[in-house]
Amino acid sequence: LTDSAFLDYEKIDPSAVDKDDIIGGIDISTGAYTGLENLSKVFPLYRLVPGMVLAPGWAHDPEVAAVMTAKASTINGLFKASVLVDVPADTVRKYTDVPAWKNNNNYVGVDQIVCWPMVKLGDKKYHLSTAVMGAMGVLDAKNDDIPYESPSNKNIQMDGLCLSDGTEVVLDLEQANYLNGQGVVTALNFIGGWKLWGNRTGCYPANTDVKDNFICLRRMFNWHAQTFIQSYWSKVDNPMNKRLIDLVVDSENIRINGFVSRGFLLGGRIEYLKEENTTTDQMDGIVRFHTYFTPPVPARVIENTIEFDTSYLETLFG
Repeated sequence: LTDSAFLDYEKIDPSAVDKDDIIGGIDISTGAYTGLENLSKVFPLYRLVPGMVLAPGWAHDPEVAAVMTAKASTINGLFKASVLVDVPADTVRKYTDVPAWKNNNNYVGVDQIVCWPMVKLGDKKYHLSTAVMGAMGVLDAKNDDIPYESPSNKNIQMDGLCLSDGTEVVLDLEQANYLNGQGVVTALNFIGGWKLWGNRTGCYPANTDVKDNFICLRRMFNWHAQTFIQSYWSKVDNPMNKRLIDLVVDSENIRINGFVSRGFLLGGRIEYLKEENTTTDQMDGIVRFHTYFTPPVPARVIENTIEFDTSYLETLFG
């Protein structure tokens, strides 16, 4: 036995990374992709479509968030992904200042999930977008990777909210709901421990379209578009005839009915409509299908009216 050992290693220096490394680009001389440009390489290399894009520690920078949102809106020219971003927890120190910062810095996308403040676990601090990603990942795995359920009111691993300098943030229900009403996701320690709190994407409240402003609905629309493309990509360039159209319509309706029976959808169908398929489009080999699609909306408010019923006073008389 010896009382010494030799270890050879290389240590990564996180401080050497800057936002240009995260944003990335394409080297015009070598054609190499860096940073967020690599999103377009994920599917060709791994046959997996990115569902969430995040950059904890950088996503509170408006320039980084803008590039994240732009790249996630058209992955390979076909797919969309959710973008998890943070409102800075150093300069924005009060919950009442969050909406103004969000709007002024354009964190208002339909696919953006805007988070504030940070969370802590023991002595460590984490960006809330990290915790949101974890909660959504666990929830999706439980549901066979179908993102129909809202991550709001689901437990997350934390023991407090804080600013970036460690200052504790305490939000009550009204304050947390105020943030939710401004399209911001936060966390709440109310009933059942610490839970993620918020259903809305960044476009809310300016955009009142439910398919855009509910996180779970926006993700379901993106997911269904992704799976439709992957399911019928092999049919591209096949002869455009009635057999092709019937195959897609019948197969997709069977698939949708399966989602309905499992509770992932309230209802849905796909149709091939004459008014949406003009003669000139058909002559050019363009086939358009139309899916009608209703995922369940989260039960955001549950109310109960309690009334004093005088008729029960009759019980006093036997």
